[in-house]
Amino acid sequence: MNTYGHLYQQNDVRVPLTFLAWEQFQPMLQGWFQIALTLLIVIAITPLLGGYMARVFLGERPPLDRVLMPIETFIYRLSEVNPQVEMTGGQYIGAVLLSNLVMAVLVFVIFMAQGVLPLNPTGLAAPTWDTSLHTAISFVTNTNQQHYSGEVTFSYFSQVLALGFLFFTSAGTGIAVAIAFIRGLTGRPLGNFYRDLTLSITRILLPISLVGAVVLLALGIPETLSGPVVVPTLEDPAVSQAIALGPVAHFEIIKELGENGGGFFAINSAHPFENPNGLTNLIQIVAMISIPTAMIYTYGIFANNRKQAWLIYGMVFAIYLVFITIAGIAEYQGNPAVNALLGGPSPNLEGKEVRFGWAQSVLYGVTTTGTMCGAVNAMHDSFMPLGGAVLLANLFLQIIWGGQGTGTAYLFAY
Repeated sequence: MNTYGHLYQQNDVRVPLTFLAWEQFQPMLQGWFQIALTLLIVIAITPLLGGYMARVFLGERPPLDRVLMPIETFIYRLSEVNPQVEMTGGQYIGAVLLSNLVMAVLVFVIFMAQGVLPLNPTGLAAPTWDTSLHTAISFVTNTNQQHYSGEVTFSYFSQVLALGFLFFTSAGTGIAVAIAFIRGLTGRPLGNFYRDLTLSITRILLPISLVGAVVLLALGIPETLSGPVVVPTLEDPAVSQAIALGPVAHFEIIKELGENGGGFFAINSAHPFENPNGLTNLIQIVAMISIPTAMIYTYGIFANNRKQAWLIYGMVFAIYLVFITIAGIAEYQGNPAVNALLGGPSPNLEGKEVRFGWAQSVLYGVTTTGTMCGAVNAMHDSFMPLGGAVLLANLFLQIIWGGQGTGTAYLFAY
C-alpha cells in the first residue's frame, strides 16, 4: 500500500489495479453501449416512419406526393388496375396469390435463361432447374433460404432484375397484407391489394432504398457492372486470385429493409463488400428492424389508440431486450474450453468477424432472426448454446418483431 493505492506487478511493470479493472471491463461496456445506442435509434425512428406509413395508407398527402403520384398513375394504367375499387377478403387473397404466382414464374424463366441474357461478365450458365425453382419460391415468399453461392451461381442480370425485383415485391406484398389486416382489425374496408402493393414500393421501400444505397456506396460497398478483379496473391505474386464484384450497394439496402436476407455473396453480410465496417453494420440493423417496429405504431394511428400501440411495442421490445441480454452475456463470457486454453476469459469470436466483435454479432443475430430477415454477419451455429437457443426461439415465435408485414399480423393474432 502507498499513496497511489494498490499496485500490481506484471512483467516488471507496476500497474494500478484500477487501470487493470478498466482494461478488463472496457470491451464489455463498449459493446453494451453500442447495443444501447442502436436500440435508441430504432425507438426514435419508430413514430416517424410509423406515422409516415399511416399517412400513406390512410390516403393523406405525404411528402413527395406530387413527384410519385404521376408514376403511380402510370403503373395503374399500364397494369389496367383501378386503385379505387375496394376488394373483399376473397378478392384480396386471390390478388395476392395470383400476382405472386406470376412473379415467381417470371423469375424462374429469367434464371433458366441466364446463359443467354446480358450482364453476365463471367459467362455463368443457367442453374439447375431445382435450384432455380427453389430460389424463386424462396424469395417470392420472403423465406430467403439460399443453397447457392450468389457470386458463382447467378449473373448480375439474375441478381438485380430477378432477385432484386422480388426483394421489392415480396416485401411490398408483406406490407400490403399487414395493412389489410390492420384495416380489418379497426373496422375499415380492406382496400385494394394492387394499390397497397404499389404504394408500399413507391412510397416506402424505393425512396429509403435510394438514399440508403447512396450512403452504403459512400461507405465502401461496391456498385459496378464490371467483372471480377484479378490480382496476385500475397503469398505468391505469380499466383492470381479473382475477387468478385458487382452492383452490391443497392442490392444490400433492399435486402435488409425488405427483410429479404439473400446475400449477393456466399457469406452474406459477413463479406467485406456487403458489410465493410461498423457504420454499415449499424445501417443494416436499423434498416431490417425499422419497418416491423414502425408498423405497430401505424396500427396505433389506424386504431386511434397510440397508447395501446406503445403498450404492444413495449411488450415486444422487452422480450427483444431479454433475448439480446441472454445472448450477449453468453457470447461475452465465451467458450470455457477455449478460455482454459487462453488462460483467461475471452468473448466467443469463433465464426464471427473481428471488425464487428461480440456485441454487433449478437445484436445482428438476434435482430435478423427476430425479423425473419435471414441476413447474417456471423455464423449462427458458432453462437454459444444460450445464444443459439435465443436465435431458435426467435425463429419459432416469429413475432419479435416478425417478418415483413406478416409478422405484424402474427403479433396481433398472438
